Amino acid sequence: MSRFKINEYYKLLTGLFEAEPCVDSVPDYAFSPLNLSGELYQPILDQEWIKSHETPSWPGGKKFAVCLTHDVDAVSQDSPSQNVRSIAHVLKTGGARPLGDILKWSIIHMVRAFKGFATPEKSLCKFEDWIAIERKHGARSTFFFAPESVTKHHASDCQYTYSQKIPHEGQKFAVSKVMRMLDDEGWEIGLHPSWHAHANVKEMTFQKNQVEKALGHKITSVRQHFLKFDPKSTSRVQSEAGFKYDSTLGFNDNIGFRRGTSYPFQCVDGLDGNILPLLEIPLTLQDGAMLLGEKGLRLDVETSLKYIKQMLTNVKAVGGVLNLSWHPHTRFIPGFWELYTQTLEMISDEDPYMGTVSEIGDWWVSQNVDLIHFTKDLE
Repeated sequence: MSRFKINEYYKLLTGLFEAEPCVDSVPDYAFSPLNLSGELYQPILDQEWIKSHETPSWPGGKKFAVCLTHDVDAVSQDSPSQNVRSIAHVLKTGGARPLGDILKWSIIHMVRAFKGFATPEKSLCKFEDWIAIERKHGARSTFFFAPESVTKHHASDCQYTYSQKIPHEGQKFAVSKVMRMLDDEGWEIGLHPSWHAHANVKEMTFQKNQVEKALGHKITSVRQHFLKFDPKSTSRVQSEAGFKYDSTLGFNDNIGFRRGTSYPFQCVDGLDGNILPLLEIPLTLQDGAMLLGEKGLRLDVETSLKYIKQMLTNVKAVGGVLNLSWHPHTRFIPGFWELYTQTLEMISDEDPYMGTVSEIGDWWVSQNVDLIHFTKDLE
């Protein structure tokens, strides 16, 4: 793609003219006004980069990379204490969901637990299943855990505590113990900050410290809850809190390359323009954007696989990173686990390097790829 075509692309985003749809692309079922040309599903900056630079290299001579991630929004739905906290939280925050709705489902969940219907075999997340399927394909992933305590509350806050016991590998352990077990096996643990942490260094650090205390060591990776991101402040806040890698920049209701790239890139302070010691590993796609019935693309498994295949092909062509997010609490929701297992099969056939957020970030930093000045030259 020429520099002229890149300029055309940005004109398209501002609605100055229309363009013909790209050939052989999957339709945009979210009908995004930013995707009239279909180029949302193409890493256009990466395609420009490799015209004058070598394609990025990956460990073991792999042609591209895949980063598997999980946002841990919930760990149980049948815990009486968690349901009581959920009710109290709605009363405190005046959340978007009606109190009657919360009460109804909380009572149903507690009755299920009391009557013994909530069996370990059907625990909400069943972390051991995610570990097993990833290990089968020679992969490890990053689990972003929410803090158990926040200073300023919001209706979207996660409601589990680290002392809460959940089924894992046939026994019951505290959430903090499960976090350490995942960490000990080589899976990365990162922070999934609350809604109001995105612009508050003190709050971000407070929440980061909670995860580090549970693990007994420092963490380096973060993804904002609901992808809440302020370009003026969030990267600076994350950096000042001590994070090295962020994986927030993606879509909630669509998939694709939000910044036109699948490559990790150095973050910039939105206020003064200074380059930060924080690397962004952009999010390519997530489960809910494809499969949820009430918003987003609203796809079935078969069509979702077509999207993922297209993303996979485009990323492989430029030697980039395909970054996927799957929520563990979808383990028993029809379609979600089926799509994940089929996706891993399809990915494995392409033989990529598969790493956690920090592993991907560490390798990229070691390669000294200067995308900052490249993208400025395109402006």
